[in-house]
Amino acid sequence: MKSLSFDKRVEQPRIMLGVATATIPNQKRWMELAALLIMFACFFITSNAVAQSLTFADKSVERRALLKGDTDNDGHISKAEADSLKSLVLTQYRTDMFEVSTYEDLAKFPNLEKLWLGESKLDTVDLSKNWNLKYVHIECDNLKTLILAVGCTPKLAYPMHSGEVLIKRIKNPDAPGAMFFQY
Repeated sequence: MKSLSFDKRVEQPRIMLGVATATIPNQKRWMELAALLIMFACFFITSNAVAQSLTFADKSVERRALLKGDTDNDGHISKAEADSLKSLVLTQYRTDMFEVSTYEDLAKFPNLEKLWLGESKLDTVDLSKNWNLKYVHIECDNLKTLILAVGCTPKLAYPMHSGEVLIKRIKNPDAPGAMFFQY
């Protein structure tokens, strides 16, 4: 009987060793799958970061936004950076000469509080998406109409403007407190 129990002891490690060797290929497959998932996650994160950088219709507006709003210095304005930008200067300064061809990019900065509008041939500026404006400085002599969100009452300054500026107000449903300004 002792020899029989000895044989069982010898067989038992072989079975355990056989189970251990049988799981090694499965572990290898799991490791390969985990590596593929990690690579996919890295690709998704980097492609998502690139997809979140905003594109601008006017390169002058983009250049000025990059000066103040590119907090991570990657050469692009992300949605988060655009949301955090509080002031934007679109006027000429010393040798930095430019003319804004479209103001549609201003809608990308919903939390602007201060805005300086410089030279442009445009006669209308739509600031209805910028409901947090507290100050707007206008240096464009061509500007005839300024469109603001209902409830947005910034201080307007136009020291070099020679004519009247018509203020139109439109309802912006995205603005905080917009429901209080129903008409």
